[in-house]
Amino acid sequence: MTDAKGAFLRLYCVMDEREFEKIAVVLRKKAVATCLSCGTDAMQADDVAQDVLLRLWQMRNTLDRYRSLEALVVVMARNNIASLHRKGHNVPITTVNHEQLTSQMVAPDEALISTQEMAWLNDAIKKLPSTQYAVLHMRQVECRSYDEIAKRLGIESSTARSLLSRARLNLLEEIKRRNRL
Repeated sequence: MTDAKGAFLRLYCVMDEREFEKIAVVLRKKAVATCLSCGTDAMQADDVAQDVLLRLWQMRNTLDRYRSLEALVVVMARNNIASLHRKGHNVPITTVNHEQLTSQMVAPDEALISTQEMAWLNDAIKKLPSTQYAVLHMRQVECRSYDEIAKRLGIESSTARSLLSRARLNLLEEIKRRNRL
């Protein structure tokens, strides 16, 4: 039996810091390999592996319920990568250059309508309740995480998610109302 497998078996008795350090080397390599196979760069793979190991350390007293720690590491790494990709798809509102978009349109009347719609949308955003506006701005413009938003506003992360959801729903309702007119 290899030393790493022996460490895995001893894990189920009591995990102290030394035991964790022994298996962490193997698990870190597995996490990095998983990340690299999913197309991440080496730096991002190291970050994800570090997050996975931190989470494992936090879970050390309940790890005995898993049959394979390596499989758990693979799943955790993939979930972390998926989460990063979702976060990376937030396009800041300010990155869209409205003048460039309107100049690419063929008809001047369409450009005018687009400019008017953008002005209307900006007004609708400004009319949101202050906390909804703040959360929307921090998430979409500043690309902050929910945890960062919660910390800055002194609220729970779940509350930040709810406020963002309400802000988006309010904007959707305004758009529906405007389109009915």
